[in-house]
Amino acid sequence: MSLLASNRKFTKQVVKVLNDWNKPRFTDRDAFCKVSWKMNRRKIDEFALLMTEGLFRPLIRTLGENSDKPLVAVATGKTELMKLLQLTENAKLEMEAIDTATSNKELFEIQLRLRGICAALVDESVRIMNLEGTPFELKKQEDARGQ
Repeated sequence: MSLLASNRKFTKQVVKVLNDWNKPRFTDRDAFCKVSWKMNRRKIDEFALLMTEGLFRPLIRTLGENSDKPLVAVATGKTELMKLLQLTENAKLEMEAIDTATSNKELFEIQLRLRGICAALVDESVRIMNLEGTPFELKKQEDARGQ
């Protein structure tokens, strides 16, 4: 499977997970707090795991030392990567906060913050992967020339 095809697959997975997460099932705090503690925590854990795998696997492939393409890092510059790393660190802190949450209300607030962070991570990552001159953009140009 080519890098581009695998990235499309993972992008679809990320979008599916994000859409599932954004369903209005937990938008009402009272309704959310009526759901059991265990269920809420499990849902957040599953979401965090899927987002991490679905979002970072294609980025790691592209940015990694073993990449067979030019590094995206060269095209992005420190600012974009630092923004992505900061968002990742924020998400990590929020995921750790799940362990110390003492009420469903706190869990609900963590969920809302994680949702915002994950949406920003997706936006930033897609933006980085689509920068002109990156392997993704070069592959698109090659495909366009070949047709």
